Amino acid sequence: MKILFFTPTGARTGSEMVLWYLIKHLAGSDIKTAVYTRQAGELFAKNSPADATYIHKFHRGLPYYSVEAVYHRVFGLTPEESYIKRIHREFKPDVWYFNTITMPQFARLARKLNVPYVVHVHELLETFDTLRADSFSEMLTYAQTTLGCSQIVVDQLQKMGVPNLHLLHSFIDTQKISLQKDRAALRQELGLPADAFVWLMSGTMCMRKGYDMVPDLLRHLPENAYIVWLGSGSEYGVSYYLAERVKRENLNFKALGAKGGQDYYDYLNICDGFVLTSREDPFPLVMIESAYLQKPVVGFNSGGISEFVQPGMGEVAPAFDIPKLAEIMQKVMNGAITIDKNVLRERALTFDVYRQLDNWQKLLTKF
Repeated sequence: MKILFFTPTGARTGSEMVLWYLIKHLAGSDIKTAVYTRQAGELFAKNSPADATYIHKFHRGLPYYSVEAVYHRVFGLTPEESYIKRIHREFKPDVWYFNTITMPQFARLARKLNVPYVVHVHELLETFDTLRADSFSEMLTYAQTTLGCSQIVVDQLQKMGVPNLHLLHSFIDTQKISLQKDRAALRQELGLPADAFVWLMSGTMCMRKGYDMVPDLLRHLPENAYIVWLGSGSEYGVSYYLAERVKRENLNFKALGAKGGQDYYDYLNICDGFVLTSREDPFPLVMIESAYLQKPVVGFNSGGISEFVQPGMGEVAPAFDIPKLAEIMQKVMNGAITIDKNVLRERALTFDVYRQLDNWQKLLTKF
């Protein structure tokens, strides 16, 4: 079988990390893979494990879109769609595989070419609201198979009557998690006091990830509690709001920025616990990585965390009750909530690529 995968950025987003792990572990099998990425993100532009990799080469901006409009009127396709048709002729895939719901225009192209396709849904309602209803409906209605990355995603799709629907949890590659830096030395380098209880959140700073709630959360925590944010910063006004409150209220918050290399896991390991502040998060990989590193997991009931966290791992607060989440964090800090490191590690291993790949391969018969 040959599969042509479509991904939006090729960067280290959760859905694209899942795709990278999947393709990496299909290497050398009887399944041949190609990836088309709409941006030259480092995952696939620099280190693609696919048998063939194609990157969108067209410049964006008003001049390109003007040319695109003329091209579309003449040929009935955009230049990008023509490029994809050429990729299809060269690679000759049996099926197209859309790794997110954000590319419905290519599902429409697949139907024009009479190519069966799969949609892997890693999103919840906030992302649904960024797509035109007709394109979103058509993409799901005509998919040969639709996969949901968590039970909450599957539940939402079932309520919409999506056909041929299956659950395939997101996963990580635990063999990639290795620690190289001394934890205490790194904490000291970052200016974290030796007696600090460090909570870490990871992800791009945006409203969906709830970074605006950090100051109010810290106001309910004891003086030795710190929140560290691992991920790309924001250029928008809420980041100013956050920075000003941290400065004016002398809050224990540190933004580390994005850490995309192997030392990402060293920075993740500096924490004593992982806190998910997201408003929506279907099945965040970082909570699995944190559990593998045996860190307690707490957060708002914002998606897949509720089906992931089990007794001995932490606790989930009602969305978006900041005092309740702070109370749970304090109970973890003072031992009132029992944490079993073995339970954390074993739960993470349930969502390792080696176990989930078998589930994915069983679904191949549906493709």
